[in-house]
Amino acid sequence: MSRAIRQGCLWLHRYTGLFIAAFLFIAGITGALLAFHDELDDAFNYQLAQVAVQDAPMLSIAALHDKVMMAYPNESFSSLPTHIDAGKSAVFNVDKWRGSERVTPEPDIDEVYINPYTGEVLGARNKDTWALNNVMAKVYWLHRDLLLGDKGKLVLGIAALLWTLNCFIGFYLTLPRVSSKGQDKKSNQRASWLKRWQPAWRIRTKSNFFKFNYDIHHAFGLWLWLMLLVIAWSSVGFNLPPVYQPVMQTLVGLEPFGFSGQGTQIALSAIDPDATIGTDYPSRAQASDYAVTKVNGIDYMQTQATTAAKRAGHEVQALLGMRWAMDEGQWQLRLKTDADIGKQSGASSISVDAKTGEVVRVRFGSEASFGAKADQWLSTLHMGHIGQGAGHMLHQIFLSLIGVAVALLSVSGVYLWYKGRQARKKWLQTQK
Repeated sequence: MSRAIRQGCLWLHRYTGLFIAAFLFIAGITGALLAFHDELDDAFNYQLAQVAVQDAPMLSIAALHDKVMMAYPNESFSSLPTHIDAGKSAVFNVDKWRGSERVTPEPDIDEVYINPYTGEVLGARNKDTWALNNVMAKVYWLHRDLLLGDKGKLVLGIAALLWTLNCFIGFYLTLPRVSSKGQDKKSNQRASWLKRWQPAWRIRTKSNFFKFNYDIHHAFGLWLWLMLLVIAWSSVGFNLPPVYQPVMQTLVGLEPFGFSGQGTQIALSAIDPDATIGTDYPSRAQASDYAVTKVNGIDYMQTQATTAAKRAGHEVQALLGMRWAMDEGQWQLRLKTDADIGKQSGASSISVDAKTGEVVRVRFGSEASFGAKADQWLSTLHMGHIGQGAGHMLHQIFLSLIGVAVALLSVSGVYLWYKGRQARKKWLQTQK
């Protein structure tokens, strides 16, 4: 019976792996590049992204925002950066959505770059165009949906689901076969079982090319098994939510998409329906009686965030971005505390009423439910939005190597299938 199960698993692993090999090769190579997305994107987009460092101080973010709005009066820019690195341009993202509705007509640019020292608008970028400065944008969409939109996402989602199943099947196939005696209870027999499993973890250097590939396929799959499973299953989450959501809800209690039990509401003020600053983005001239404007917003909200974090026993490590929410009449700040998982879904946020300066709500990523945290860890590890400084760089290197390993596992798997097919053909010929 166990032999039949093993043969069935081997057949599934072989042919489902063959089906997804090309997709995993593409995902592995592009993933290896995306681990260093920001660095590579700045290199390809250097004419816009990089500026000469000057002795003069940088202009305020509010002043830079004013210049961008004057240069592009037909676009809206509700998001503001909270920090600009030396030698880097300030980047302002064009609004593509107003609340839950998409902006129409859709803007034909995505980002505007401005020199923070001089205020000179350097230009804009449309990531949909095929150009050298958009290389990493195309790499991202190749990784995300094969440049095919929703159809590509579906194909990659199915491939990710098969990959997830193959992680378990492949692990099972590395286990040594049960002894024919069927007696694995004694300690010496258990030791013998472990000793028979050890070769699966090793790579024989003094062997032929076939055996070397066989060892690469087995050993890499075992050494990196947990991370491969994380990436495979999180890919299902990105591309096949109808499969991912109910499984995660059953396993870890992840709330249905759109529900948020995360965070603590500290205060809730009555928002003035007329509390609109300018039009649909923060205007250049804000009413003098507003407590929080884009001029003082970053400093004010940082102070409020630091106070709220201390009350909760946390420490603010980084500000991630500020946004004007016209419908609520609020400024919203995203930040990372020492208790947050990452810089994206696991981050914290604070919102203040622009007119009164009152803190409307504070959400700490660390207060998310267990299911939400499990989901955040999966996406954070997959995308590399974890750690700071040297720790972040080490994870980038590790993630890039994982991408290369996925590509190697795909190639070695196809090679092993091809050699096995040749061997089976020769055996059939000898039987005639």
